[in-house]
Amino acid sequence: MKKVPIAVVIACFAFAAAVFAAPQIHVEEPTYDFGTILEGFVVSHVFVIENVGDQVLEIDRVAASCGCTATALATDTLPPGESVELEVLIDTAGFGGRIGKSVYVYTNDPEYADSSSSDRPRFTLRVVGEVLRAQPYHTSISDMNYLFTLLVDVRDPAAYAEAHLIGAENIPAAELSEWADRLPPDALIVLIDQDGSQSPLVAQGLRGAGYTTVFYALGGFDEWVRWLGTLLVQTATDDFVPADREGRERLVCPDRADDPQCLDVTEIRYLTYVLVDVRDPEAYAASHLFGAINIPATEISGRATELAKDVLTIVYDQANEQSDAIAQYLINAGFLQARSLLGGLDEWVRQYESRFVLVAE
Repeated sequence: MKKVPIAVVIACFAFAAAVFAAPQIHVEEPTYDFGTILEGFVVSHVFVIENVGDQVLEIDRVAASCGCTATALATDTLPPGESVELEVLIDTAGFGGRIGKSVYVYTNDPEYADSSSSDRPRFTLRVVGEVLRAQPYHTSISDMNYLFTLLVDVRDPAAYAEAHLIGAENIPAAELSEWADRLPPDALIVLIDQDGSQSPLVAQGLRGAGYTTVFYALGGFDEWVRWLGTLLVQTATDDFVPADREGRERLVCPDRADDPQCLDVTEIRYLTYVLVDVRDPEAYAASHLFGAINIPATEISGRATELAKDVLTIVYDQANEQSDAIAQYLINAGFLQARSLLGGLDEWVRQYESRFVLVAE
């Protein structure tokens, strides 16, 4: 019997160990079934990615299919035995029926090689479930974020208290700088003064400070009531008299190239809606969405006349417990554009955190 030198045997074992040593990606449950959810809610799930191999796992990138997003990883390098969390979010707005979304994790684990997609092997995570169609009276959180217009009344508090547009927050021009951390720089902002003489300069200042979509109301509050009367106007007394428009032509913005920050009455009317917080006054005072007025659920039937029937009206509560019923009540009462914000304030905060949320100081 021919003997094999022990040095050769040891070398062979070392070679075999080198060949089989490799990183290995592992997720306990790579497919997450969220069950059934109503269209408009966001599905959130955290996958835990582990390296169960004996070499360092390198994560090159994470890519998600359409309608799905993945948060950034805390680390892209996992030594053997280490793990990292990957949160996946799916906005179900616009979807219906059975859906499935994929998240691809590209790593140096040789087991999942897919040269047609990347020079890195990829590991696939799945999120599946059933999405029930929303009702016509529902407004999703993502749609509300798209609709959001920040009406900012820059007049002094006394003028604002006398009469102002419903949904306009009073931030005197001299105090705008104090709101820098509460007004997102990408928000659609419309400034309103008394007669249009002050807000153009304020709008220019905000644009220079990095606010990308800030406009001013041509002719100010006077121009609004001159042509639209008391529509969406909240007054301190019943004897409010709109500005006289006799012999006046409606003001029209110049060419956009000459004044890109100008909006006239018809353009602002197109952007308007009424946001109604139907929670109790204490909850409203603690925090509410920018521009929302407070009409508690128990007072809706007696105060519906404060709302305009031909204006989009979106009601919300804390977690969508009452707003659906209130929206349906308003629709039956002739407010055909009444809507309920899906998920209420809780869902808004879950998706957008403090964006457009005013919190008591």
